[in-house]
Amino acid sequence: MTTHLLRFDPDLRLANQWMAAEGLAANGQTDEGYGWHALLCAAFGKDHAPKPFRIVARRGRPAQLLAYAPLNAAELIARANAFADPKVFRALGVDELASKPMPAFSSGRRLGFSLFLRPVVRTDREGDRARSREIDAYVHARDNGDARDRATVYLDWARQRLTAAGAEVEALRIDGLESVKVARRGVSGEHGRPLKAISGHALALVGGLRVVDATRFADSIAHGVGRHRAFGFGMLLLTPPET
Repeated sequence: MTTHLLRFDPDLRLANQWMAAEGLAANGQTDEGYGWHALLCAAFGKDHAPKPFRIVARRGRPAQLLAYAPLNAAELIARANAFADPKVFRALGVDELASKPMPAFSSGRRLGFSLFLRPVVRTDREGDRARSREIDAYVHARDNGDARDRATVYLDWARQRLTAAGAEVEALRIDGLESVKVARRGVSGEHGRPLKAISGHALALVGGLRVVDATRFADSIAHGVGRHRAFGFGMLLLTPPET
């Protein structure tokens, strides 16, 4: 299956208006990741909404939305032309959507990368995945007697995820870390599934890697790294390696 890199040039004013009109806020705070997820689903349907994706802010210039998807630009535009609400279509700038097929990276290939992650550990209660919960990776380490500082824990956690993604990490550093709340749907009740705010951190990383397992690495590009991949986390953006 071919993976395509997509570039949207969204209209941020129209996108924010749509998110506000849809009530996409938890406790009065809008989660942009959830809002963009909802907008992409509204444009292309839940089964075809591009993910992982990432909003790339550029100083003094309009933001871009980059994403990976199995469908190319022409296929997604045709789907949105047939079914999307006109305001959703305009907010995402679907008619200007561009794409390119991603190449296959063979084992041994060196690459630079940037990655935006939600550093969480999923734990099962008494082995029951139906009762699982997510814990911040640093809090989980501290509660288990790990005395390392937050940055060290996060970097080690990220290395493990990249190793599982089929790569050997050659360089890794934190490029940004902030405490953020994300919005997620709660349990169904008489008022539907209301949004709830969940505290945690957003971790921006940059570094270099070497592909070890080409198949696993290609799958990680297509599906993302870590959790919350449908909400703006986990997109592996590749660059030429540092010399």
